[in-house]
Amino acid sequence: MSLFDAVAAGDLTRVEALLAGGADPNPFDAEGRTPLVLAAEQGSEALVTALLAGGADPTLTDRMGESALIKAAAHGHGRVAALLYRHSSEDDQAMARTLLRVGTDFFNLPRAPPPPPDDMRRKLASAGAYIAGKLGDSAPQERLERLHRAEKNSKKS
Repeated sequence: MSLFDAVAAGDLTRVEALLAGGADPNPFDAEGRTPLVLAAEQGSEALVTALLAGGADPTLTDRMGESALIKAAAHGHGRVAALLYRHSSEDDQAMARTLLRVGTDFFNLPRAPPPPPDDMRRKLASAGAYIAGKLGDSAPQERLERLHRAEKNSKKS
């Protein structure tokens, strides 16, 4: 099993054994990725930590010129990005912050997107009820009608 295979499988024990056995931590695959770039893309904190400890170079990029930090940030893996951040160039750091839409504090990322504005919820509910009605499911349509009645009654008061 190669280092790439072990990383792709998420096999931390095998990755550590291969690195301890003298495996090159920086080989390139057909796409120009290193095992560290692959682990960062997958979002595996444990694999990234093991590869860094085993001598993986976080400044190496794939054929597209993307480093492990950029791959982690592009896939929304804030904690992995935090592990790689201090090893990266200022340009990569700035790009990672932009991709993650945060400052340099990667550990306080929002867990879920903010709820849509009320007007948007109403439009989504209406669209959902319309589609459900076309499919023959009347329960969403009834809920939407109750919502409209409740809105009209609240405006009268």
